[in-house]
Amino acid sequence: MPTSIESYFSVLMLFGFSQAVLSIYLLTKEKNRPFSNNMLALMIFFWGFSCYWFFAYIWKGALFSVTVTTFIGPMLALTLFPPIYLYVKYLFYEFKSFQKWDHIHFLPIYIYLSFTLFLFLDSDFSIEQMRKHKWFSLRRDMSAYIATLQGPLYFWMTHKILKRWHLKLEKDFSEIESRKLEWFRTINICFAIVFIIGGISTILRITLINPFYLYMGYHAIMALSLFYIATMIYKYPLLFSQNFFFQKEAKHTEEVEEMEVEESIVMDLEEKEQKEISQIEKEQLIIKKIEKVMKEKKLYQDPNFNLNDLAGAISESRNAISMALNQNLNKTFYFYINELRIQESSMLLSDPSKAHFSIEGIASQSGFKSMSVFYRFFKEIHGVTPSVYRKNAINS
Repeated sequence: MPTSIESYFSVLMLFGFSQAVLSIYLLTKEKNRPFSNNMLALMIFFWGFSCYWFFAYIWKGALFSVTVTTFIGPMLALTLFPPIYLYVKYLFYEFKSFQKWDHIHFLPIYIYLSFTLFLFLDSDFSIEQMRKHKWFSLRRDMSAYIATLQGPLYFWMTHKILKRWHLKLEKDFSEIESRKLEWFRTINICFAIVFIIGGISTILRITLINPFYLYMGYHAIMALSLFYIATMIYKYPLLFSQNFFFQKEAKHTEEVEEMEVEESIVMDLEEKEQKEISQIEKEQLIIKKIEKVMKEKKLYQDPNFNLNDLAGAISESRNAISMALNQNLNKTFYFYINELRIQESSMLLSDPSKAHFSIEGIASQSGFKSMSVFYRFFKEIHGVTPSVYRKNAINS
């Protein structure tokens, strides 16, 4: 029977395995999902299976298979690190299928499986004889040492991509969007702890330190990481949706549509200018241009969107825009933009299918940089807090 510590630890392992199953379901249930989700699901599968294997190893009996352990036990170490790197790579470079050159990352696994098959054949298809084979322990040791080298290598490669993309988001989008990448950094740190403890267990195997406790240590980190991943997928599903990052094809289509809109607007202006339209008509035309661009592009979702950006988007001066908003809508630019953001957040809060979205996530998605500003405007317009509004809207 396992000790009390092992019994409690086995519960944590089973919890980690259950979180892996939940995360894989949430990541793969949508047909229109980024291919990178498949890489993350692969990583979660390996980490979750490793947790289950440790749980079964502690309790043995019907839960534990000597045959399965003989064939794939040592291989688990080789599966822990490549998928997290491939996930980040496929997400940020927007790959839509598995790249053939990335088979090189699984080369140690392919070699392991081939060598395992050779040992099985050389042992006359006997698991018992295979475990006594003179090269059986070599396979286990080589897997552990290769994984020890893989850990820091893939951590560095993942960190490099995250750093590059973080800088790109800060430049091209907003601080809020770049902050969302912090969850990747957290996972990468957990990943680092796993390979550090795993590496120590490999290097110090012949010393007085019992490697079993080191295995327990990094499996505990894996189980907690799986819980964190499941929480992030459930709480911030937008991070794992097809349209969170700008897709190249969508961006190209958007640019074409933008050119068509601009050409149409320029033609309208030229025609009306030839007829010497009045100031009121000019202001009304500006309002229509603003409403059109806001409806089609939702520029207000950028937390750093300002009057200069709007002036560039519709090819009008700052003063003309401010005058048109004040004279026709009796609103300042600041109030007009935040009103649109409140409309967007109200729509998301009223949607039952988005009931699991956090209020903070909805505010961010709607374009608010500050939660205090969001709450102040929301209560000023609706008279209730966002949580009360959501409850009333969904229950009505």
